[in-house]
Amino acid sequence: MKVLHINTIDTGGAAIAARRLHVLLLKKGIDSKILFLQRSGKSQIPESYYLQDAFGQFKFQQLIRLNKLLNRKRTFLKPELYFNGPESLFDISKHPLFEWADVVHLHWVVKMLDWKKVFSHKDKSFVWTLHDMNPFTGGEHYQTGYNGEFSNVSKKHIEIKKRALNNCKIKIVSPSQWLGDLARQSEVFGDKNVFVIRNPIDTTVFKPLNTNLHTSDSHSPKNILFVAENPHDERKGFKLLLKALENMDPKEFRLSVLGNKKHVESVFPNAFFYDTIHNEEKLVEIYNQADLFVIPSLEDNLPNTVSESLLCGTPVVGLSIGGIKEMIDDGVDGFLAENVSELKSAIERSLHKHFERSQVAGLAQKKLDTDSIIQQYQVIYESFK
Repeated sequence: MKVLHINTIDTGGAAIAARRLHVLLLKKGIDSKILFLQRSGKSQIPESYYLQDAFGQFKFQQLIRLNKLLNRKRTFLKPELYFNGPESLFDISKHPLFEWADVVHLHWVVKMLDWKKVFSHKDKSFVWTLHDMNPFTGGEHYQTGYNGEFSNVSKKHIEIKKRALNNCKIKIVSPSQWLGDLARQSEVFGDKNVFVIRNPIDTTVFKPLNTNLHTSDSHSPKNILFVAENPHDERKGFKLLLKALENMDPKEFRLSVLGNKKHVESVFPNAFFYDTIHNEEKLVEIYNQADLFVIPSLEDNLPNTVSESLLCGTPVVGLSIGGIKEMIDDGVDGFLAENVSELKSAIERSLHKHFERSQVAGLAQKKLDTDSIIQQYQVIYESFK
């Protein structure tokens, strides 16, 4: 079985999930390769390939710019809205690896996938792991920040997608039940098989370390961790976290922020800022140093960060939304806040409750058994035979 994973960029949450699955498949002896549109230079991934290598640097940069204009041609007047259509100047079906693959496994493929071109290959088998709503909507990735501004364009995009998938051999995977249900209810994937499989994480890497790495003194300030590649993204709720911390005793906690710190330091200057980190061993150390991880997202699928934190034994507080409420066992490995106004209370309860880190990690390991996850994907791959 030859599996080709496709993802637009090699950084970000979807890329992390895709490459983790790819690497675990390799460890299981499955012939897996991964194809990206362009490289960031920040990640070293085995059996990885880049579409940009088929072009000279100057030509590729021109194509990227033109491709962006093509993608936004119907929404050009509101570039601040994150809305992507089903067209691309790039044709992955012409890449040698596309022909090589028995199964083409799509992940986050915005601006890389041209639906009409790729799905015209009716002899090819596809699996698509959803990382947001974009594959089954007219262009929006989440509802947060989108108020139907491009409804007419959206209808056209949905029709393009439905026609492209007609008689196509494709199966859909959602990491969360929440997103899976939305996919089943959509016009685009409503008649497709939708499976729910969590994103795999190597549990031999993400685990509790020496307990001396985190605060043990009950009188010491508790280390609260927030993680987001782009803390400015309204959907990630960083401002909500700051509001929740406003009326808390500053002697009780210190805030650590992991992600792009540009313009964020001025908002909460007393926080400790890490920049974006790609080294997993360093990430494990940071999670272990934290007493609590808070994810105040307004809308989210199944964030890698929650799984990473729990596997390291660090409890999590989050809003009871999307896939997050499927990941936290309220009162056992963290707390869920039913709404924004309850976030402060959930944080305070977590800081004053003793969580046994080994128990938090053990529960997460059962939910994220990599052998079971890989086996579920293998069953889907084999079902096309």
